Amino acid sequence: MQHHLVWFREDLRTTDHTALAAACLSEHPVTAVYQRTPETWASFDIGTNRLAYTEQLLNSLYHELNSLNIPLHVQTTTYDGAAEMLADLCKTLGITHLHFNRQYEILERRRDYAVRTRLTDQSIACIEYDDLCLLPPGSVLTAQGTPYTVFSPFKKRWLETYRHAGQGPFRKPAPIPHARTFPSMSAVSHTPESDIHCWAITEDDALARLEAFCQEGVLHYDSQRNAPALPGTSQLSPYLARGLLSPRQCIAAAERALNRSIHEFPSESFGWVNELIWRDFYKHLLVAFPRLSKNRAFRPETEKLAWRNDPKEIERFMSATTGIPIIDAGISELTSTGWMHNRVRMIVAQFLTKNLLVDWRIGEAFFMRYLLDSDLAANNGGWQWSASTGTDAAPYFRVFNPVSQSQAHDPDGIYLTRYLPVLSALPPKARHAPWMAPHGLDYPAPMVDLKATRQRAIDAFKGLSS
Repeated sequence: MQHHLVWFREDLRTTDHTALAAACLSEHPVTAVYQRTPETWASFDIGTNRLAYTEQLLNSLYHELNSLNIPLHVQTTTYDGAAEMLADLCKTLGITHLHFNRQYEILERRRDYAVRTRLTDQSIACIEYDDLCLLPPGSVLTAQGTPYTVFSPFKKRWLETYRHAGQGPFRKPAPIPHARTFPSMSAVSHTPESDIHCWAITEDDALARLEAFCQEGVLHYDSQRNAPALPGTSQLSPYLARGLLSPRQCIAAAERALNRSIHEFPSESFGWVNELIWRDFYKHLLVAFPRLSKNRAFRPETEKLAWRNDPKEIERFMSATTGIPIIDAGISELTSTGWMHNRVRMIVAQFLTKNLLVDWRIGEAFFMRYLLDSDLAANNGGWQWSASTGTDAAPYFRVFNPVSQSQAHDPDGIYLTRYLPVLSALPPKARHAPWMAPHGLDYPAPMVDLKATRQRAIDAFKGLSS
């Protein structure tokens, strides 16, 4: 008799889960497995916010699967030990088929290759699916069959391909009609560094938040997405990163809300879909350019850049005491909530890499420590864009002025005072650059001269080609 095993990774849901849906079509017993790999995760700089949140999602998944008559086994191993531990479980349970959704980072691909090789030796069928992207890596290529390295042409081809290849989400499977024994799940406690209680931990809650955003937020996304004081972004990224939601569910919800295909969305509503296409773009790049998974710059010439990496300046940045309000507010949001507004992420990243000339890898690791939505593809892509070391990167001479950015996107300083209450004593217009007006606040002077450090960064990048 066949017995199917579904291996869950960054896809902690039961609805629109490609591997689970396929396994349940077999009408044979289905079991699930999840592997904790704390030692490996620590080497990726993954912090306790994400670990604690993942445990909450794992507990929710355990109960969701039980309602489908699917037991979940939770193992603790390393990437190197994953194949042997899965092989032992398969032998014990009499597994005939293993189903899993692909991951695209290079170490995960090596782990999966080892699993395929080991289980094939046991005559177990290993069936893989593309589930993390709307369109799988390798499906959006230039006319010459090469990967895109610039977003705009990628997006154009992506839209053409999606019109013919896009598919809607799968429904949650019906309960499996087999009597099962359910193993208990041992709890692992992680103390998060931030207050993460406000984030959804069940599929139903995440879907409700998705629907609510699509009913209102999608319509005004382009006009509000850059204002950190407004609820103008979806704040769904933790659910996509951890797999509580799928990108197909996001597209389907948006199309229902607007009652039309994404190809017919008005421009002011397409901005959010654009972010989902960016998400695909960065994941496609991981497969096309494996060096992005190896802590290396996309543009090799930038590896010669003389980063300053001043420890005292890095400490002030990470402790939100730079004296630049939009930077300190962003870091405070990150460390207190495990999330940061996307526009602020760009401002913060440019300040670290340009004004302080700190290696983008230090900033990338700092974000990995705190972000609930930490994801190698998006995090690496965003930091390398800001540092002008990546694909489709900001030109090195285009350096954000954090004060101008703050004035443009948070004109009354509402976001600033939310995370820096001390600034509420100042008039709204003075909150962006408090050093410009006398005050007696307990707030530090700016740690650097923005104009001088901007020029220093430009000169450093110019030196790469001289």
